[in-house]
Amino acid sequence: MWLIPLWTLGLALTCWMFGQWMGKNPARLVAAGLATSALIPWLPSSHAEPPRKPSTQVIYRFDDHRHLELTGYDCEGAIYYVDEKRGIRNSYMDQFARVFLPKIVHADNDGDFIFMPYSDASGFAVSKDHGRTFQEARWVGDGFHARRIKSVTVIQQQAFIEFKDGRVFMTSKPFGDGWGMNVIDPVNHLPTTVYKRLPEFQNLPTTVPEVKDYKGWSQMRCDPDLEGEPKQTSGTRWNAFQLAVLDGLGRTVARPVTWLIEAAG
Repeated sequence: MWLIPLWTLGLALTCWMFGQWMGKNPARLVAAGLATSALIPWLPSSHAEPPRKPSTQVIYRFDDHRHLELTGYDCEGAIYYVDEKRGIRNSYMDQFARVFLPKIVHADNDGDFIFMPYSDASGFAVSKDHGRTFQEARWVGDGFHARRIKSVTVIQQQAFIEFKDGRVFMTSKPFGDGWGMNVIDPVNHLPTTVYKRLPEFQNLPTTVPEVKDYKGWSQMRCDPDLEGEPKQTSGTRWNAFQLAVLDGLGRTVARPVTWLIEAAG
């Protein structure tokens, strides 16, 4: 491709000599413009690796039109709940969020109760309006360490957190003030709290309900090597300008050389 600026310099020299011989200033100006354009591709380029924009990837899918997106670097950043059918894209963790590793089956009824644990399971993001707003739910009692959680199941507007030791924590039944906002162990902790008197905590299930015909994912996924698009810097803009000049010369004054290169290739 260096034949293109060489050809252009040759034309510049020809124009300059013609201007000198005929005493024509326009020819000298054309020569100067051609020479300047021909030298631009030879000037040093920027070889620095441009910084990358944060990548965005789907880390969990509820169904064919709802999913979670993580925007950030190395699988850490902000997590968004997305409902394509309703036009919702709402952040429930703005920064430092990571994927939740244990199994999670979110078989809710099209977003009427969304229950998502934070990555360390210290709390939960809960929405009862199809993801338009989120509130923070909390544990009642102890035992919320993520490494002890076996699975999370959301079904029939209740969340069930199964532990490796066999315990099953759960939210209340879907009625009453603040339903779905407290996660409790009905066997070990419910009898010793004020919640035992509330109707939404009466006759809670003793096992995780069976899930049928679930079409979503059963675990969050993330590619830590995924990179976003390069950011525009002065170096990348300069490189793009050099290529644009070279392309422009190849399409105009150096078209015969370009044609020979294309024919040879």
